[in-house]
Amino acid sequence: MSAVSRTDGYAIASIACSAGAFFGAFIVGSILGIVFGKMAQPRLAADPTLGGEGLAQAGIILGWVGLVVGAVVVMLFLTVLSGFLFF
Repeated sequence: MSAVSRTDGYAIASIACSAGAFFGAFIVGSILGIVFGKMAQPRLAADPTLGGEGLAQAGIILGWVGLVVGAVVVMLFLTVLSGFLFF
């Protein structure tokens, strides 16, 4: 068993985009977090010297949560906006 010497860049990008999605662009950041996390998983499985499995998994989970939160926010906004426009 070899020691982990470096962290996969896609795993770092996954968690950064997913966490950043909660501070701004919900949909775009979440989608990027999911995509980068999914891209990191096969790379991490193929190279035992890479670390970041937890970061990739957390990025995917946060990405899905951010996507749901973003969708709810958009639906609430459209509901409130339609209430003002039609009444």
